[in-house]
Amino acid sequence: MQRISKFFMVFSLLISSLCQAKATERPLTDMRKDFLLAEQYLNENREPDYFNLENALKNYPLYPYLHYQWLKKHLDDDSSISQFLADFPQSRYAHLLLQKWLQQLGQTQQWLKFMAAYKNTDDPELQCYNAQAQFQTGRPDTALDSARQFWLSGKSLPNACDNLFTILKGSSYLNRDLIWGRFQAALLQNNPTVAINVMPLLPAEDQPAAELWLKLHRQPNLVKEPGDWKLSLPQAGQLFAHTIMRWLKSDPTAALQTWEAEKSHFTLTDALFADTEKQLALALAFKHDEQAYQRLSQLTAKDSSTREWRVRTALYQQNWPQVQDALNALSGEEKIQDKWQYWQARALLNNGDAEKANSIFQQLAKNRSFYGFLAADRLQQTINLADHPVNVSTEEISNLQQQDRFQVVAELLAINRKPEAQKQWWFAVTGMDKHNLTIAAKLAQQWQLPAIAIFSIAKANDWDDIDLRFPLYYAERIQNSAAEQQLDPALIFGLIRQESAFDELADSSAGAKGLMQVMPKTAEQIAQDLQQPWSGETSLFNPDLNIKYGSYYYKKLLNQFNGYPLLATAAYNAGANRVKRWLPERNTLPGDIWMETIPYKETRGYVASVLQYALIYQQRLQKQGLKPSLLLPEIKPGKPQGVSNGLKKAES
Repeated sequence: MQRISKFFMVFSLLISSLCQAKATERPLTDMRKDFLLAEQYLNENREPDYFNLENALKNYPLYPYLHYQWLKKHLDDDSSISQFLADFPQSRYAHLLLQKWLQQLGQTQQWLKFMAAYKNTDDPELQCYNAQAQFQTGRPDTALDSARQFWLSGKSLPNACDNLFTILKGSSYLNRDLIWGRFQAALLQNNPTVAINVMPLLPAEDQPAAELWLKLHRQPNLVKEPGDWKLSLPQAGQLFAHTIMRWLKSDPTAALQTWEAEKSHFTLTDALFADTEKQLALALAFKHDEQAYQRLSQLTAKDSSTREWRVRTALYQQNWPQVQDALNALSGEEKIQDKWQYWQARALLNNGDAEKANSIFQQLAKNRSFYGFLAADRLQQTINLADHPVNVSTEEISNLQQQDRFQVVAELLAINRKPEAQKQWWFAVTGMDKHNLTIAAKLAQQWQLPAIAIFSIAKANDWDDIDLRFPLYYAERIQNSAAEQQLDPALIFGLIRQESAFDELADSSAGAKGLMQVMPKTAEQIAQDLQQPWSGETSLFNPDLNIKYGSYYYKKLLNQFNGYPLLATAAYNAGANRVKRWLPERNTLPGDIWMETIPYKETRGYVASVLQYALIYQQRLQKQGLKPSLLLPEIKPGKPQGVSNGLKKAES
């Protein structure tokens, strides 16, 4: 896919005019050509040609990036690396080079050099090398303490930690309790491979117990069967609680029955008993079990999740007196959140106090939030965007873009290295105060980097510049796809804003790609449906194709759920099969209650955000087709009936 676009050509010209080179420098356009040629020489291992060009690029903003690429191929050149770290200590590439150099020194066991260069890091590979260096240079106790912490994490660790664990195994630190500690920690994190690997270290008499742990971990329903282990195993209480918590994920009702029948037979710590009770109560709540409200009410140790799910459980049953009681039990900080203010008003309304409910709705409707928009809709008021553009001068933006770190960003963009430019951007804004972050957000907006602008202004905790936070990028393409699929364009804008914040190169860890985060397998099926050639997953970084396929997929979900955007939006995030399982079994639910009681926290927040953003974009587009009452229709048991109105392309 050809990534060079008109934007980048325009951007290149813009940066050339803005970035003034020193008098001794050649034009930036010439140095860019030489930079790209020098990279080519590097890739072709033509070092003499590379060095001829490198000497002429030492005043170019991307020189550290260029020389870093040479140095990471020559990690045995200690003097050149040390010189680079001294010459460019504030460069992002100094940090990256140091990390690679330390990895090399650790791999080659050059411990004195390693310790001289090492800086505190969260990287477990380098931490393990550091512990080995301490052991080899006369600090064995410190090294073994570090090894114990890694060991008891129960996690899979980099190969660099293998030698550290060999040292631990050969020491007096490793005992039976430590081996069991890693075994159990691994199973608590559902990492049976680590548990299996540590089993051979256990004494022969402990092997049957370890095998039992693994068996019950994999088949937790077997915990209901009689067994001598329940009386004889020293860790019987831990194993019982662990297995119950495993089982409740698939069958919370059966797990609860077994727990109630047998918990008194085991010795359990207060903390383990309380945690098991909590997890059981929450599992029942996620399944909308009628016992959930009582179980949550009986918990002795409550936290935000149990307090909030007590409200949701009462909402699902539409038991408004219980809703009110649960709301009253929230913490003071929780009670003032827009979400719980909205449900407070809904509870008051259903419990007969319309005057007080409307007073809360009136106050809430002033807020730019999803629940504020719901309140405004109930009062038949227009939603309040509360738009307050940030106050940043042209001079401040100009001064910021002249800083070395941002010159690097500008040049990376000019040569079409956007992913690298994004990484450099977040390095450049590290440690900035709120005002400078705001300036940076406006600079990103000027540079047509919507995702960076959105996240930069969020980092500044400034939420009121609507044009900056909710840009109208790709408007023509979105309008065209909306018309093609008979969708309201505001819904597509809302999806894109939530999925990628308008970053056409967004690439999730799950493999979703582009503006609307389309999965490659889904896209391949869509191409087949549309009788179009499939050009591979990188084609999803093309905004036109991504918007076309994402809109097609969303319309397909809408059709599957009979035109309900609430259900289609949830399915876009969690999958259609899960949403079908979440439909009420017996009683019709108001749309706002169904949304609030979605079991997945991520999906609850996702749906609220997309629908909120759609309502914001509707105002930005000066349209009127979407209303909260249409977005949140009643959800009937099983498959919803009928098609809600107003979901085709809205009228101006």
